[in-house]
Amino acid sequence: MDTFLIKVPENKTSLVKKLLKELGVKVTRESKAMILAREVGDSIKAGNKLTMDEIVQESRAVREAKPQ
Repeated sequence: MDTFLIKVPENKTSLVKKLLKELGVKVTRESKAMILAREVGDSIKAGNKLTMDEIVQESRAVREAKPQ
């Protein structure tokens, strides 16, 4: 099964969801974990891998930025 991310303006969300459901598409919201994974993936340059220290540093930065 393929997964696609479709960004829809707020005022069109219900219409787009309705149309997609009629076509048999399963509509889900993107979780915060998926957003973070995509952002980290986008920040990695092709051929470069993050070190464990960089991964830990990124995780701490995200946790500190989260409102408690």
